[in-house]
Amino acid sequence: MNNLKKEKKQFISDFKVGSIADTIFVVSKKQIRKKKNNEDYCIVTLQDKEGSIEGVIWTEVFRNSDDFSEGDFVLVKGDIRQYRSSMQLVINSISKIENKEDIEYSDFIRATKKNIDGMFSEIKSYIDSIKNSYLKELLDLYFKDKKFVEDFKNATAAVRYHHAYRGGLLEHTLVVTKICNMLTGVYDNLNRDLLISGAILHDIGKIREYKTGVTIKVSDEGKLLGHITIGYGWILEKIKKIKGFPRDLSERLLHIILSHHGQKEFGSPRRPKFLEAFIVYHVDHMDADIGGYNIILEESKDGEDWSGFAKNFERSIYLKKLKLINENEENTDNKINKTDENNLNQNKKILNQPDKQDELF
Repeated sequence: MNNLKKEKKQFISDFKVGSIADTIFVVSKKQIRKKKNNEDYCIVTLQDKEGSIEGVIWTEVFRNSDDFSEGDFVLVKGDIRQYRSSMQLVINSISKIENKEDIEYSDFIRATKKNIDGMFSEIKSYIDSIKNSYLKELLDLYFKDKKFVEDFKNATAAVRYHHAYRGGLLEHTLVVTKICNMLTGVYDNLNRDLLISGAILHDIGKIREYKTGVTIKVSDEGKLLGHITIGYGWILEKIKKIKGFPRDLSERLLHIILSHHGQKEFGSPRRPKFLEAFIVYHVDHMDADIGGYNIILEESKDGEDWSGFAKNFERSIYLKKLKLINENEENTDNKINKTDENNLNQNKKILNQPDKQDELF
């Protein structure tokens, strides 16, 4: 494409059914499919900083479009329509942007809305509170490494379903750590140092599992091993550098890493077998669900009571806000009841009067 002003005119949050799209996206996913008559068409996932939307390029448009790949910036024109309870962009034209010099990358990269440095300082405060010298030294091997810190701050927690954006891993890790710390004040038979260390380290393998750029991709290492195995090996490697690290402590911490998905079918080689491992698993699962719900909520439009089918929950999600009565105002139900009572009394008066129609006959 030549002489294109690379301005992001619209964002996904601007769209509703019936909108006309005419703006730039980055392609995060591309799939070529076949119709029953064997003709090709294309399904794409288009992304900007506000979220993502599925687009369909039907056969004739697809045949006459520029060749493009995942990760490319494209100028798209089309119509927003309803498809299976979700919005879909029916693409009328799509053109690859060859010259990216004028692209404002921040318009397309999804990032946490929270302060990254502030969240990292909170993580550091939890590390500083660890009293066990072996666990403290292990955490310092990571969090005093500038390259690790940079990668950790920028990493995602997932490709799609929860905290799937720059800074998402940090955000998720901090919440899991906060909740685990809170639970040490509820249950008095927890080893706080082990629990907090497990919470902070449980997902560090995701730094190497995912490649976080304009779009999020799974690395070769991630596809072959997964973040649980990567994290286990990485932590074991660091533990071996610490002289005299107790074997029982090492095995317990590594068990937390191996079991934090809870079930083998969810990727955990081991199921949780002691209290701190149970807690990291349940808190991790809970925050992932809440993060997934919040992504669905952000990508849904105002006024929608239900989401489309959410694969991570295997159901539609109820989005309608609960409207609570303001305590400083008269109870709305009472107002309704009074109105109903007045109407009933009025109706009784009418029923007790002779029908004027009857008087005529």
